Amino acid sequence: MKERVILFYGEDSFYVKLKVNQVIKKYNSDEYNTTYYDLDEVDVKEAVNDALTIPFMSEQKIVICNNARFLGTEKGRKALPHDEDALARYLEQPSDATVLIITAPLSKLDERKALVKRLRKFTVSECKLKTAQDLAAWARRQFGQLGITFDEDALSLFIKRVEHSTEFAYLEMRKLLLYVGDDKYIDKSIIERVITKNVEDNVYDITTALLQHNQSKALAVYKDLVLHSEDPLRILNIIVTKYREMLHVRTLLEQGKSQGDIQAYYNVSSGRAYYMVQNAKVVELAQIKEHLKHLERLDYHIKTGRVDKKVGLELFILST
Repeated sequence: MKERVILFYGEDSFYVKLKVNQVIKKYNSDEYNTTYYDLDEVDVKEAVNDALTIPFMSEQKIVICNNARFLGTEKGRKALPHDEDALARYLEQPSDATVLIITAPLSKLDERKALVKRLRKFTVSECKLKTAQDLAAWARRQFGQLGITFDEDALSLFIKRVEHSTEFAYLEMRKLLLYVGDDKYIDKSIIERVITKNVEDNVYDITTALLQHNQSKALAVYKDLVLHSEDPLRILNIIVTKYREMLHVRTLLEQGKSQGDIQAYYNVSSGRAYYMVQNAKVVELAQIKEHLKHLERLDYHIKTGRVDKKVGLELFILST
């Protein structure tokens, strides 16, 4: 039986797009009968009116409504007034010739809303952000389907490098499987060679090295990032964010907050929360505050044109 209304909601935008594309492929919908509406920009009534029109030289069409923020309690920056009654009326008797797909970038729906209750009568699918455990299970399935054996430390390193983004995980997995080919074996050295280390991990290495007074290591990582065309100003901003994060976590710990509290506050994996807590415990507050002052001053000097961004950050690393 054809689904007439489908709702995908959740914070994993890549997974939502993947699910939408699967529906388009399932119904073999062509470009003339697949239309998209951004509900940050247009009233949902426009999409409803489209859903009510007949397909173009086809038995069915697909209408996709993205960013249905009004289905949750979270308010978007571009919140528009929507004719929700038009959508409610459509749900009472949806067109047999249309598959209406609604996507909502929400962690949860507002179950008190009558519109949400009506949507629950159709297909509703939650697209959660993948945890490290989810990604590990997924990676094991990918390897198993192709008969690939792997070292556990290789899998751990793969997850560490990709867990910040589901999309990145999918792309890097595709690259890894192509690289392995007929060898059917993956060890840690292959992951180190093939899987891109994301910028935040590299910057984390820089901040850790700075706090350990290991300027040579921090400088080596920084130069490697610049060599790979990373913007020094972006690197600076991430370093500042990391320092502020350590300072805040330290404050939360002193207020009696647990690792679980910090995991929930930052919405990160348990492994990530563990390292955040450990780092915050060992660093000296005075040192973090001093570095932050220097970084904020450097940021100002770069943006006012007093200091070259590449050289300025390099000098900061050498002076810590």
